[in-house]
Amino acid sequence: MLISVSLILWLLSKVDSATISTIAGFPPAVLAISLVVFATSQVFGALRLWVLLRGQETSFPPLDVMRLTFIGFFTNNFLPSTVGGDVYRAAALTRGGHDLNVAVLTLVADRLLSLVVVVLMTAAALPSTNFWELRPSVTAISAASLAIWIVLALAVVGILGVLASRSPSFRPVVTRMGQKMAAATARALRLAGLPRVLALAVLFSVLSSAASILAQFIIAQAIGMRVDVIQLTAVIGLVTLAALMPVSINGIGLQEAGLVALFQLLGVAHEPAIAFAAFSRALILGTSLIGGLLLMFSGRPSTSQTHLPKP
Repeated sequence: MLISVSLILWLLSKVDSATISTIAGFPPAVLAISLVVFATSQVFGALRLWVLLRGQETSFPPLDVMRLTFIGFFTNNFLPSTVGGDVYRAAALTRGGHDLNVAVLTLVADRLLSLVVVVLMTAAALPSTNFWELRPSVTAISAASLAIWIVLALAVVGILGVLASRSPSFRPVVTRMGQKMAAATARALRLAGLPRVLALAVLFSVLSSAASILAQFIIAQAIGMRVDVIQLTAVIGLVTLAALMPVSINGIGLQEAGLVALFQLLGVAHEPAIAFAAFSRALILGTSLIGGLLLMFSGRPSTSQTHLPKP
């Protein structure tokens, strides 16, 4: 939280009359169009999750999955990093009577597919920029955010192993967890053997990322920023990966500072860069509002589960 506040204060210190004029003069209709396009990325994300759930021989109503996706996006604004929505969706699915192992495994696969697509799109777009030559730390921070999560996962496994070896009373707990992990691995291997499911999930993941980039490209063009779609893809990809670091709430401050820093490396003045960062956050908050309204008026999740026959 301290990092978010510090970065926001730093950005506010850079705001001048030109920045305020850029923000105040932005066409409301363009912002509305961008918001609709950006919200579409969550629709594609919901379809990706729905396809993965069907691949686990569990059928969930698409509208229920879409509702959970938007509400999960809303809860991201209150939990560290950008995975708070996954915690909510897992809890909501289990409260609805669905198997926890299936929910967690599918959400992990959903997150990994999204992450892989972002990494690949970013890697493909980076050659069109000179970020690495100008500022090696730009890409290093994004890589470090991924490494942190890998190290944390390995640390948890190591701690469990130590506890099991030194505490006989804890050994049965670790054994049960190992059995559950083995079952989850078996399910994951089965999912990997369904090329049609994975192909559809990857397609929806690409469409989700593309909708997000398109919405922000519309913003950039309206502000008058001279960046093309490929450069914008590299910027958004690096910032998205950096925001995974669990040091802020939903990447607040970290995302905005990253956008401004990267755009300035591309030769964009700080006034339009800060304005873009502000509107980019507005897209997130506007789409989150949809989830907040759904959470307010829908009550407890009512997702249902139907097992499909095995092929």
